[in-house]
Amino acid sequence: MGKKILVVSDNHGNRANLEVALDFMKGKIDALVHCGDSEFTPDMLRGMTNCPVYLAEGNCDYYFAGDSEDIFEMEGHVCFVTHGNQYGVNWGEDELLDKALEMGADLVFYGHTHVPAYHVYEEEGVTIFNPGSIAQPRQMPPVPSFLVVEFKENGEVEPHFYKL
Repeated sequence: MGKKILVVSDNHGNRANLEVALDFMKGKIDALVHCGDSEFTPDMLRGMTNCPVYLAEGNCDYYFAGDSEDIFEMEGHVCFVTHGNQYGVNWGEDELLDKALEMGADLVFYGHTHVPAYHVYEEEGVTIFNPGSIAQPRQMPPVPSFLVVEFKENGEVEPHFYKL
């Protein structure tokens, strides 16, 4: 059975919603990815789970004192984590795609827009995910969301979006 990661973003200090997602996936995930604007310190986030945590600083993480981006490998994939604001994600994913290619990443996780998204750029070999906001959604209807990415034995990735 392949590994699974929980991907969240933009809880903006809302611990309760983040804990709902963590409890829902308790014992079923191999890593937590937070795409920024948690408004918690990295140590607080790491203390909420017993698995590795990969995270990026968001534009509202004033006391973050961590890295603005993260990169890790899982199941043969190079995963890039960013908040996305520095790549103009409100206007599209072009800059983010360019950065992924520059870094050699084939999976990208970002937040900032508060809208869930999933795009496969087949020609470039890159898949980009946005879990939406777990606390302050902006899509219609506005429902808090998070993402679980399952790494299949054959090397494929399978996204599962959930609503709170």
